[in-house]
Amino acid sequence: MKPLNPIDKPRQQALEILRSVEDGVFADVLLEQSRRAFDPRDIAFITEIVYGVLRNRERIDWALNRFSKNPILKTDTRTRAILRLGAYQLLFLDRVPASAAINTSVELAKHHGKIPGYVNGLLRNLDRNRNAITYPGAEDPVRRLSVLYSHPEWLVQRWISRFGPDTTEAILRDNNRPAPLVIRMNTLRTKREELRASLESDGAKVSEVKYSPAGLALESSPGFRSLSAFGNGWFFVQDEAAQLVGMMLAPKPGETVLDACAAPGGKATHLAELMKNEGTIVALEKDKNRIGRIKENIDRLGVTIIRPEVGDASTYHEGRFDKILIDAPCSGLGVLRRHPDGRWTKTESSIFERCMLQKNILENCAGLLKPGGALVYATCTTEPEENEKVIIDFLATRSGFTLDDPRPFLPASATKLVDAEGFFRTFPGEPGMDGFFAARMVRKP
Repeated sequence: MKPLNPIDKPRQQALEILRSVEDGVFADVLLEQSRRAFDPRDIAFITEIVYGVLRNRERIDWALNRFSKNPILKTDTRTRAILRLGAYQLLFLDRVPASAAINTSVELAKHHGKIPGYVNGLLRNLDRNRNAITYPGAEDPVRRLSVLYSHPEWLVQRWISRFGPDTTEAILRDNNRPAPLVIRMNTLRTKREELRASLESDGAKVSEVKYSPAGLALESSPGFRSLSAFGNGWFFVQDEAAQLVGMMLAPKPGETVLDACAAPGGKATHLAELMKNEGTIVALEKDKNRIGRIKENIDRLGVTIIRPEVGDASTYHEGRFDKILIDAPCSGLGVLRRHPDGRWTKTESSIFERCMLQKNILENCAGLLKPGGALVYATCTTEPEENEKVIIDFLATRSGFTLDDPRPFLPASATKLVDAEGFFRTFPGEPGMDGFFAARMVRKP
């Protein structure tokens, strides 16, 4: 194969990532691996066009199909990815000249696609007629929102049924905005102002977050792993919603705590910080290949009370605990803005496939909680079947447990995120955060 001109290497990498995503590989994993081979400027461009295509894929396909004799889904995987890359640049990136978007796409097609002439003709036709493209109208609101905001129709339909078309459109619009990079200060090693000063001295732009006293937003940086504060273990990358979930559990120094689904260790290390590194935390993880991630993070942050263990939270029975956190496996529909590839890999059955596992984990872990202890069940999904319905079904059969008010354990500003039923949720009311659900329960003495 003839090597590409060096100027095309970032686009070539983006092409390979998009092709792999269609095979089920996570985009964020591939982007992280790319950091070793590209400089920060190229990584920023690769990230922009990969996530841009994934966030706008349905709209891009709709536009391309207006000018293609056959649906582009019938092309080979690489040609399809090349077309989407070119179309994204034409439709959404004003700073990229149309000639550059088209010519580099054709060059990619010569080396990786099967029909470069088709790519050339289709993209040039799209460029000439982009302002004449029409989209589905108000007579079909599900199709209209699905195309305009590139979310699967089944999910749009569910949200319209729950929230109405206007709120759903606002949700979809927010989902298409890049997720903020929020970090959690490691209170065992630094203070907020010290951390902020260190970040800014390394060239990062930092701002306050809305709720978490340990949170800061990195508006820009040379790459968070290159910051000296990261190497010093002064922070952990964690969305603000996840930070509030840890606070809801309110573990105390000296207690014995179970983090039932722990990898990569973000919530376990937060619990250790809240406990002032005194007591014991069992960080349980079913996948033994992910235990190394937990160990890596606890070592970097200087935490000594976490004990990683390989085990299945639905059957684990070792010990009794004062507090238990269940960050349950879920469909992940609350983090689609952060992982836009999930829009195209998840189906409605993804919701129901996990419900029984979630219930089994909750039922088993509840038996490990000491009388008088507290348990927090949390997910990063938006759907009731995985959230409140799991809790309602559990409480209906376990008279020894009651739903507890989490507001006393949250910052005063965050108490509004708890609804009248006592459930904590950041979706859809807080688009600046990931979509989390959580419930705090106590076992009667």
